[in-house]
Amino acid sequence: MKKSTTVTLQPAQVILSDKRVHGGKNVEKKKTLEFLRSHLRRLFTEILNLFFNHDWVFWLIGLANKRLGVIGSVFLAYPANDEYSDAYTYRWRARTMEWTPRPIGFFWQNGKIGIKFAISASNGQFSDSASKDNLCRLVQRMESLRNLFYAKHKSFAGILPGALFMKRLVKETPEADVTVEVVKQVVRKVKSLEGLSEDTPVIVLGGKGFIGRKVVASLPQDTVYSVDIAGNNGQNVWPSHLQGRPVLLVNISLNSALGQYIHLLWPEVVIVNEVYPEPCMELAQQLKAVGCHCYHVVGVKARALPSFPGGYQGGIPCCAAWQSEKMEALFKRIV
Repeated sequence: MKKSTTVTLQPAQVILSDKRVHGGKNVEKKKTLEFLRSHLRRLFTEILNLFFNHDWVFWLIGLANKRLGVIGSVFLAYPANDEYSDAYTYRWRARTMEWTPRPIGFFWQNGKIGIKFAISASNGQFSDSASKDNLCRLVQRMESLRNLFYAKHKSFAGILPGALFMKRLVKETPEADVTVEVVKQVVRKVKSLEGLSEDTPVIVLGGKGFIGRKVVASLPQDTVYSVDIAGNNGQNVWPSHLQGRPVLLVNISLNSALGQYIHLLWPEVVIVNEVYPEPCMELAQQLKAVGCHCYHVVGVKARALPSFPGGYQGGIPCCAAWQSEKMEALFKRIV
């Protein structure tokens, strides 16, 4: 029988690393390069919208794609934060695309092309009941774009698939299926890298969420533990009987969730973080102090123009990808 304990979450402590103190010049250089890349990306987006953002252009491309079949998907992104938004477009432009998808680039995955679109609306607006009409128009526009390009798939970033599904604006959520498959791939590979047995227990943070439930259902039920405030009367039920044993902890919750559970971890815990962005330097230092190894799911191996900002080097977000036999999950070790 699975045993559990009700626990109280602790706020994450901030530890200033030596790397940050002594590596100031490297940090400044990195910021300068990212600033330049950001401006180039934004200029590219402006040029793309000037010449490309017309339905008659999409229709012409779609006619060619109807014969060639090279465009597989249209994908809608939105900013996780202001920094992400600034990476793609100027703030004056962002105000004009709150609910209006604008093209921001392309990506290639397993021989097919995806067209990237973006809006500037954010998480809080998607869960607001007053936004249902905007969401409905958004889904209709993405479906229209899919038809114009003769693409097989349309997909949405972040919490949008779950929000749209719960509001019955979409019937399918291929983004969740891809994410589950990627997590399963990474779990298998990390177990192998860490020398963990196949029956190593897996704790899923956010296991009651839209994607979390699917991840939990995809893993062996006798060794998986769901930890989530939802469905537990506001309490987190932690499998404390696993203390000291090798355990794989998969974060499907929020980026901030790991920091709240630091005080419950032990050195034998190996972490797989699926949430964007990757754990920050301070959190990585805390995990290192505990003795935990931590891996971050980058996404799916693919190429993008311009590249996705942040931690997607060499890949694209899971939500942008489509399932195929050659789909390859990308991940990297943080600690």
